[in-house]
Amino acid sequence: MTMTKFAIKEKVFLALQHIAPEAELDELAPNDNLREAVDIGPSGFLNLMNRLSDDLKIDIPETDYDRASTLTALVRYLSDRLR
Repeated sequence: MTMTKFAIKEKVFLALQHIAPEAELDELAPNDNLREAVDIGPSGFLNLMNRLSDDLKIDIPETDYDRASTLTALVRYLSDRLR
């Protein structure tokens, strides 16, 4: 499945809204640490990655989670996985 980076970012935002509904996503800078910026702990981050895996129908191994520390890095990673 090929998706634009914009479409992937939208999927990330939808997942984040589900995981952290109180998060101010419009204030999330591209290179902010995701977990800190939206105030989710390890279990929230795991939920985010599982939701994205399900929504995008791709496998996201736990060993790759460090490659998704920022919004920019996560969108890039997901874009690469969707090719």
